[in-house]
Amino acid sequence: MECNPLEVRTKRLNEVIPGASSFYVIGDIAIVSYKGKEDPRSVGEAIIRLVPRVRSVFLKRRVVGELRLGELIPIAGEGKTTTSFVEGRISFFVDVSKVYVNPSLAIERMKVSERVDRGDLVLDAFTGYGAFALHMAKRGAYVVAGDLNLDGLIMAIKSIRLNGNKFTVDLVHYDANFLPFRDAVFKLVIGDNPSMIDRFIGELCRVTRGTLLVYRLGPPQEGWERVNEYSKDLIIAKREIRCHQEDSDHSSPQFPHQIPI
Repeated sequence: MECNPLEVRTKRLNEVIPGASSFYVIGDIAIVSYKGKEDPRSVGEAIIRLVPRVRSVFLKRRVVGELRLGELIPIAGEGKTTTSFVEGRISFFVDVSKVYVNPSLAIERMKVSERVDRGDLVLDAFTGYGAFALHMAKRGAYVVAGDLNLDGLIMAIKSIRLNGNKFTVDLVHYDANFLPFRDAVFKLVIGDNPSMIDRFIGELCRVTRGTLLVYRLGPPQEGWERVNEYSKDLIIAKREIRCHQEDSDHSSPQFPHQIPI
């Protein structure tokens, strides 16, 4: 099933259930944020009526931990957490209980992939299930995709197979505080870890010879480009950092040439 990025943006439930919040759909799974007084199961059942392809609905309480996993509670349907979907003509397999999935960034991922050319060496530093990585690999880039979440890397392998093994992606299990790469090796590094990106800037810049593209969750801030709304007061924003490894002190978290965050 092709996922139209314009349709995966947060949908409103207010006309169906007054006071209800919003939800998004991943394959045949819907995830809803809801803090109303009604039984959440009635919200889940309303979503299934509203979107017939949805077979499982989960209530998201929060995103927690170093792996950015959502605390999900089944409220309607089958309760299964695995699904597949298509984004930009690329098939993905995910388990929403083991990896963070944000379909509202589909357009952003396709937009970023247009920056790479065939043969470019690129690092997707927090790849999760391989969302950015597969889009860039489709463009012909040679992509290294890493994560601390081993389950996410296994999903990325399954997604590559779903696409007929057409993409060149090397998957690496690591702690991004200590990247297993030489200095200044990647032309482009993607740092998609919005809630904790600050702590990794120095190490990401160490392995970058070109551009570091980072995403951050927070209030609107000068120098950051708005990418997506997250809540009433928070947005996901991005910023480009030009890293100059040849004369920087990487032992310091505030080395010269780092753009402040």
